[in-house]
Amino acid sequence: MKILIIEDSEIYSKLLKKNLEKNLVSVKCEVVKTFKELKNKNLSEYDLFLCDYILPDSPNGEHIDYILKVSSDIIVITNFEKEFLESSYKNKIIDYVAKDDYYTIGYLVNFIKRLFKNRNINVLAVDDSTPMLKYYESLLKKIKFNVFTAKNGLEALNIINDNNIDLVVSDLNMPIMDGEKLLVSIREKYKVNELPVIIVSSDSDKEKFIKTLKFGANDFLKKPFLKEEFIIRVNNIMEIYDNIKKIEKQTLTDPLTGAYNRLFLEEKLESMFAVYENKAVVMLDIDHFKKINDTYGHQMGDLILKDFVKTIKNSIRKTDITVRYGGEEFLIFMPNTSKEEAKIVTYKIKKNISPVKDVSYTFSAGIADEGETLAEMIKIADERLYKAKKEGRNRFTIN
Repeated sequence: MKILIIEDSEIYSKLLKKNLEKNLVSVKCEVVKTFKELKNKNLSEYDLFLCDYILPDSPNGEHIDYILKVSSDIIVITNFEKEFLESSYKNKIIDYVAKDDYYTIGYLVNFIKRLFKNRNINVLAVDDSTPMLKYYESLLKKIKFNVFTAKNGLEALNIINDNNIDLVVSDLNMPIMDGEKLLVSIREKYKVNELPVIIVSSDSDKEKFIKTLKFGANDFLKKPFLKEEFIIRVNNIMEIYDNIKKIEKQTLTDPLTGAYNRLFLEEKLESMFAVYENKAVVMLDIDHFKKINDTYGHQMGDLILKDFVKTIKNSIRKTDITVRYGGEEFLIFMPNTSKEEAKIVTYKIKKNISPVKDVSYTFSAGIADEGETLAEMIKIADERLYKAKKEGRNRFTIN
């Protein structure tokens, strides 16, 4: 990401450049001090402009008008907050910050970091008013979200079912299906920490506000709202959501191998099992793993565990799930798969295994597609794994 800083204060521009490049990966900053210098730049080369409101040779914002001809990806930094808010620029740019203290730079770093993240986030805006829907779309696109729109709750549910939506911003009062019914429908499928919902309404009835929060809304925004308030609330919700996902991933993932852990199996995989009519489970166990640890040491054992999971992940489909079941034993859950098909994939894993630092290893596996519950299918696959090991290891059993 390439950022152009337009700032006449040498101390402030250096401080800004230093902090942005120090805290943001892949960011390169350049600085110009005057409107004259700005005119010598190819503006199409830059992804973002951090712009002082007043420059010595541009006292009325002429430099901002100049940039706006090419891009609206501008954040204005100003000592003249009152004057700026009275200008026409407020609604043409991404945001503004008051140049009052060092904390402004901290806010800018976090805000730009958020803009980076927003590029991979899908937001659904729902409102029966076309002008309001266009306004949402404009605001959300300004802060780099991918935006979907719907005019009622029913249309919104169809979009959620067909797309990977990360945030819903919905009006409360709509025809066909209102925001409250939409919220209830979303919460039947997604928890509060799985799909955030912000409800927006001009209704002054506080009971409705409390009711939506009880039904699982993550936030409530009253119309009319300030553009800045909307941006801050949406970004704050996504920061919370990102942190929850990060913590959840750490909680549900084995730190050594990167495979999911037993907690994931118990909390997530059991509910996923019921979704698919056909599925298979493969139980895999590294042969003579204790001997590897005793002969070459536990560090080598760890390297083999990591290599084994890497080989599995490179051999299976994106929809398949790898779980560290315990020690050197792993589980692969394969949706829409028969045990015969799972056996072919297991052979692929075997073929792709290579020595780790000249230490060779093999594995045994038991494969099952029978069982009414996940626990039953795991038990059958585990029994077949035991049979494979008893029959000499380095083999697979499906019966």
